[in-house]
Amino acid sequence: MSEILSIILLLYYLYLIITAAFLLLENREPSSTIAWLIIFIVFPVFGFILYILFGQSRRSSRKASNCVSQFVDKNLEISLEPLIIRQQEKLEGLRLHWQSAHKQSLMQLLFNVSDSLLTTQNTIKIFHHGRDKFDVLCHDIKQASKFIHLEYFIIRHDALGQRIKELLIERARCGVKVRILYDSVGSLLLGRRYIRELRQAGIEIYPFMSFLSLFNVHTLNFRNHRKIVVIDGIIGYNGGMNIGEEYVEGGKYSFWRDTHLRVSGEAVWIYQSIFAIDWFNTTKQASVFDKAYYPEVHSLEAGVPVQVSTSGPDSQWESIKQLYFAMIKSAEKHLYIQTPYFIPEASIFMALKTAALSGIKVKVMLTGKVDHWLPYWSAFTYFEELLQAGVEIYHYQKGLMHAKTISIDSQICSVGTANLDVRSFHLNYETNTMIYDENCAKEIEAQFERDVRDCRQFTLEDLMSLSTAKKLRNSLARLFAPLL
Repeated sequence: MSEILSIILLLYYLYLIITAAFLLLENREPSSTIAWLIIFIVFPVFGFILYILFGQSRRSSRKASNCVSQFVDKNLEISLEPLIIRQQEKLEGLRLHWQSAHKQSLMQLLFNVSDSLLTTQNTIKIFHHGRDKFDVLCHDIKQASKFIHLEYFIIRHDALGQRIKELLIERARCGVKVRILYDSVGSLLLGRRYIRELRQAGIEIYPFMSFLSLFNVHTLNFRNHRKIVVIDGIIGYNGGMNIGEEYVEGGKYSFWRDTHLRVSGEAVWIYQSIFAIDWFNTTKQASVFDKAYYPEVHSLEAGVPVQVSTSGPDSQWESIKQLYFAMIKSAEKHLYIQTPYFIPEASIFMALKTAALSGIKVKVMLTGKVDHWLPYWSAFTYFEELLQAGVEIYHYQKGLMHAKTISIDSQICSVGTANLDVRSFHLNYETNTMIYDENCAKEIEAQFERDVRDCRQFTLEDLMSLSTAKKLRNSLARLFAPLL
């Protein structure tokens, strides 16, 4: 018996050495490495299975890191040529407009880390409520004459999902080409009948990258969190809202607060490019790169400058995290942030404290109604230092706060799909729209101030009043934040 125990113990130590070496060679964030080591130590077999399913870094895979960029370079440069050849002219034009070196660097950053082309001929409408967004989206779908491309994290077969489905089927029967991508986990409850009815009408619909297939099960934790619609190459949508009735009626919450964009102009070419890349990587169909999907944009006298930024677990750079860091760093007067989940990495955490200590008014609004407990609890562990630095923290009480917005100095704002948390920075495929326009920034900030009326401000006194048990719970949640 003692010999058997010795063998088991030896195998256990060998297992720990091998797994620890493997984790160290991935050069993860120390907090992530430590969290996984704890899982391996406490759950030797189950922990390894969890790691295979949820822990592997796609960015470290050479195959994954090459599957997107090389194909884009080869197939999109012709369709995007009008934008590419005018990049330096556009960048220089906005550099002259802004005297601030910080704001000039934002444009160059996005161009360098995610090949984000600057577009200037755009018009933008901002939606702050689901009903408004989906009423306009449904109207645009009805007007489609050539093609409709949709990419959503969640598609539900509820009342809103049925409404969208019927409109898409009607358009498909009129000869409009309809393609749909959905996330296999986010849309796990999407019924087969719903998909079958779409396909019977000639609509192509696929789960993004088929992550639930046996060949891709090790990438289960990588989610396509994007929400993109492209209609006829002239209208595009991006923001926080999925296709689900809760985004209109609130669902189990009394209200759902979110932010979404409708864009017309050059930036729609970028949304189309993102969809085309994701479509190709899912279906291996290259037809969506055809120049017919990039119609000529009629010149606007006073268009809104826009850059669309993407990131994912196979991106060379953590572009959206870098964007958020640069935006915080570039603020000179005030900074407003809305995000449902708040698990900032060390660089973002330090940037927020530094901004507040420098005299910049920093306001962060989080959801006060909970849909995911672990990230909600984890957020509390960051509050003390932020509050001591002068950051104002608000918990939205009217319903679920799901918007993902950042606005600085009433000049620049970002609206998109990425939360200010570890998952959005490292594990999700995300898309954010960066808007260099005072009117849009002021509208985002005005809505923020209206939302404050439906918030409860969280103070140091509130934090100190938490019981020891709750503080311990929150700290344990933070320990596993890198795995969320």
